[in-house]
Amino acid sequence: MNRKLQLILAVTWLSTFAVGCADHEVTAPATVPGGGFTAAITCQATVSSGTLSCGDVTAAPTRGLNFEIVLGGQNEYVTLAGSNISYDAGTGIWEADVTVKNLTAQPMNTADGTTADTGGVKVFFHTAPHVTGGLGTVDVANADGTGLFLGSSEQFFRHSSGVVLDTGATSSPKPWQFTLSPGVTAFSFQVFVTTKLPADSSVLRWVSETPLTTQTLRSVRMNGGGGGGGGGGGTVTGWAVGDAGTILYYDGTSWSAVPTGLALSAIDLYGVDANGGGGGCNGVVYIVGTGGTIVYSGDGGCNWSLQSSTPPVTTALFSVSRVGGGSNSTAVFAVGAGGVILYSADGTTWGPLTSNTTDSLFITGGPGENDWFAAGQGGTGLHWNGLVWSPLTLNTTASIHSATGAGGDQNALTDIWLAGTGGAIVHSPDGVAWTVQPSGTTEDLFGIGASGQKDVFAVGSSGTIVHWNGVSWSAMASGTTADLQSVETSGGGGFLNVWAVGSGGTILHGVR
Repeated sequence: MNRKLQLILAVTWLSTFAVGCADHEVTAPATVPGGGFTAAITCQATVSSGTLSCGDVTAAPTRGLNFEIVLGGQNEYVTLAGSNISYDAGTGIWEADVTVKNLTAQPMNTADGTTADTGGVKVFFHTAPHVTGGLGTVDVANADGTGLFLGSSEQFFRHSSGVVLDTGATSSPKPWQFTLSPGVTAFSFQVFVTTKLPADSSVLRWVSETPLTTQTLRSVRMNGGGGGGGGGGGTVTGWAVGDAGTILYYDGTSWSAVPTGLALSAIDLYGVDANGGGGGCNGVVYIVGTGGTIVYSGDGGCNWSLQSSTPPVTTALFSVSRVGGGSNSTAVFAVGAGGVILYSADGTTWGPLTSNTTDSLFITGGPGENDWFAAGQGGTGLHWNGLVWSPLTLNTTASIHSATGAGGDQNALTDIWLAGTGGAIVHSPDGVAWTVQPSGTTEDLFGIGASGQKDVFAVGSSGTIVHWNGVSWSAMASGTTADLQSVETSGGGGFLNVWAVGSGGTILHGVR
């Protein structure tokens, strides 16, 4: 499979005989879907004062760039650093040993997360070096080659050829040489960095949100923005629930705690399903937890009440899911400990369904009221045809904690993914045949979510995040050791957003 080169850095580096390129001012990227421009950093240095001043953000036009997105920001996605800087007046050679540090969530110079590419991490010149102090000329003396990146015949330096540059790793130093006329005292140039990534159209950074609670968050649900969380377009909103009755709401800008007026402090909440929410008091929210708890809002979280089944269920409910997912949806399923399955045809009145298992069920969902799934303890899988629950052969003994549909539509899923203990990933193209896939981790996986058939995320213990790019699973660096319990994707503004929640109130935001 051919992978496109992903542009990941734009930084302007202005150097003199005694100045390297470390400690540049960070500038947030300005990104435009499908092209546009990226913010660049201008650094100015003078030999006489021995100073380096960074700022003067400029816009670097992409001139027909064929990559999906352009990013900028020294010390945000990569750090270029120079050392052992020298100038030989006799030969006119200015030289610095330059390294590239990978600050993204993905390994660089690899298309699958494991196998190194021979192309390396290329640092290429967007603008040729030019004199900014003194008189004369400046030229690149030892470029590794020229290529077509943004314009034509752009020179580049190649780093980490044949070596995977993991997240947080720094490449071996490479000498960059420039030939100067005797009268040159300063020069500048603009560079970009391009490399292969396992998921070149997906998350590049995981940003940790400020915790609002120390309680473990068990489930997250996003709405709007055209993403995998259901709902229509527009502002992305969302819900996260967890232990001790914790309920959080995302209004498109920030998370906040939700007061319900209900006595929930002794109840751990495990699952949430919702559409809508926010200032309009529109949409429905279902939350389930210990003791058979069903928390309900019929007006987007403005007012709350408790629902119960007949006969009452007092065991824990782990997952809740509405049929169809739209604002007109009324049918709802909930599953829990000991094989409990509850069903509501009208969204209010609940009753039990015979599951024919005593294994705990941790997840439920499906494309239609007569085509529904549940899975859980010890690889138990069930399918509902509108009349009975029948066992599924999932070909695993791992406990399944999460599921997602990555393809098809509400009437016929064509891609179903399950995640479970021991790093288990189970895939089905049709809901009938199930195949176990190597995930590359043995950590327990508690959540899985997808924005498409080539963009699937699974999260788990010790901050584990693995990603499916349509060919293979590869690890992403989350930047946390918290146990991640749930993940979901959402769109908005042409960009992908991914949310993961977990222990200690952890909320991670995956962004481009």
